[in-house]
Amino acid sequence: MNQLSTEALEVLKRLCAAYAAQPFEEGKEERLRPVALCRAEQKLAMNELRREGLLTARHKILGEKLYQIPVDQLPAIEQEFFPYQPQFIAGHLVSLTMEAGAGLAIDLFRALLFTAWEGLPLTAKGIIHKKHLNRLAAQLSFGEEHLQGLSVGSLLEEQKTLSVIATVDILLCLGLIRRQSAGYTLDLELLDRWLQLPEATMSDILYGIVINRSGSVGPADQHFRYIISNADFIPGKWIMLPALLDWMMASNLTGNIARNELEKSSLNWLRCLTGFGWCELGETAEGMLCFRWTAAKPMLSAERGSFAAVGSGDTQEQFIVQPDFEVLVPPEVPYSVRWTLAGCAELLQSDTIWSFRLTKERLELAAERGMSPNDIISWISEHALGGLPSVVQMSLEQWAKSIGRTSLSQVILLTCQTEADGAAIAAHPRLQENLERIGPLHFIVDPEYMEQIRKELYSAGLAPSRIIGGQGEDPNVGWSWFPHETGNPEATYVLPELNVELGLLSKGNPFLNLPVIAPEQEEEILFGGENVPQIWSKEWRHYHSSTAQKVMEQGLRWGVKVRFALNDQMLDFIPSRISGNPWRVSGQLLYHDGETVEDIELTPEDWKEMKLVIPKGRRNSSSAQASDYGMIEKSTESVDH
Repeated sequence: MNQLSTEALEVLKRLCAAYAAQPFEEGKEERLRPVALCRAEQKLAMNELRREGLLTARHKILGEKLYQIPVDQLPAIEQEFFPYQPQFIAGHLVSLTMEAGAGLAIDLFRALLFTAWEGLPLTAKGIIHKKHLNRLAAQLSFGEEHLQGLSVGSLLEEQKTLSVIATVDILLCLGLIRRQSAGYTLDLELLDRWLQLPEATMSDILYGIVINRSGSVGPADQHFRYIISNADFIPGKWIMLPALLDWMMASNLTGNIARNELEKSSLNWLRCLTGFGWCELGETAEGMLCFRWTAAKPMLSAERGSFAAVGSGDTQEQFIVQPDFEVLVPPEVPYSVRWTLAGCAELLQSDTIWSFRLTKERLELAAERGMSPNDIISWISEHALGGLPSVVQMSLEQWAKSIGRTSLSQVILLTCQTEADGAAIAAHPRLQENLERIGPLHFIVDPEYMEQIRKELYSAGLAPSRIIGGQGEDPNVGWSWFPHETGNPEATYVLPELNVELGLLSKGNPFLNLPVIAPEQEEEILFGGENVPQIWSKEWRHYHSSTAQKVMEQGLRWGVKVRFALNDQMLDFIPSRISGNPWRVSGQLLYHDGETVEDIELTPEDWKEMKLVIPKGRRNSSSAQASDYGMIEKSTESVDH
């Protein structure tokens, strides 16, 4: 921002204060125009901001123009114009009123595990079955008390399970689950790459999603969310909420929102952060509300892009297997190892030290999901720090011997209504090789010849239903997967581009789906292709009243200043309205100190010489080489003087 002109910096400061990173319609910036700038100067300043990537313009469907400060630029802009130094208070003066949850990354792990084992089927109305809603909600460390008051969509009012809906929304935004016709299933490739990320990186990615999809919509609330995210808010240090809100009010960062409403929405946001494991809430003896970041405070730098997997030198892939079959997992163990362990052991706790329990039932379930018992025992032995205790080794091997000795298979059964139909099918010459009769009314069908059998039965007037056993089209609801370790440290997780359709709550930014408008040429902003006498801006002249009116009208049309001699002073004037006959002009008179502005109405007899003041070229512009714009083409119109 050091390369920006003074005018662009002032315009950016005002736009940021009023709108944060919320879109606003063209024309609304006019009320924020600095008193010393004319309309053309403000347009040039905004064009300069667009060239520098600090402001984006897009076309709406009907052609209207929208502006927005890019959200990834907001932290730096706020730090430039509105730096806040929090005043920390001693911890012994604060009583804890709401402690932090386990952590959003951990809760998502549990939700993914639940989806793998039990599935997330949908009802005919397209909502998650109530039984699964309640059971998944019980797996999460955050609940309704953390999400009440947030703007999270109409679906929540219908299902009344905020924590689950918010979780599913985040998983969809991460691309870790996909919606199918009958339910949600895991995206195996993205899941594998996600699980290889360090927990801190997961947390950063999640914060980038949450900060833009949760919380109240409005510039003041967005300012609050980003201000408390900056590095000056040190983890573990208590900050008084009222002092921060008072500063925001004094800095004109709250717009029209009332102080009590801002406190309410800010407290709602802090409760959300507390539920996700990032903050804690407290209160002083005098009743002052306080908050502090936990050691898990995320960074805002991970809102998009690719993220590298865990490096081999950064992690510890071994866990501790105890003689009582409990498995203790240190914090350094990557999530990919924890996921595989969760496939063959029961997850008990997921605090700082995670714990699992090895059971015969889990070993059997893992075998049903395609994990060989012997492979499981071998994998656990390789990752067990100090090896497996002998009692555990013997028990696992004993359990494995009883698994897989018999198996059940699904077959397709053809059922007849009468024995006569059964006899007719059994005697059919082209069906005997592909059907096995197991009773008067029943045949086992060879799936490989299913379509051929259908055709023959149709020709014989015995066509079966297209639906087998009353099952729908999606047999994969509840289908789970336990990934093998890829051993590929170069694998990267790529966050899908967030859009309106991606999540469950439709909280994407529709502004991003609109076409971008490239910055205009500055000559187009100033002159609009009009042919105007060049002398009006190049020479200092006294004009006849009729020509002076044309000059003033041109200044009003272009939105530029008019300079004239008034009371023996050369002053700049910003015209805002021309009226009457004889004519007069209203506008703002700018004095030399650059701050004093007078609203005034003048007649052409009030000044002597005059000329149009064409703004100087912006920095970094292709037109900035010239000291002034000389683009007004000559006209054959006569000039009075």
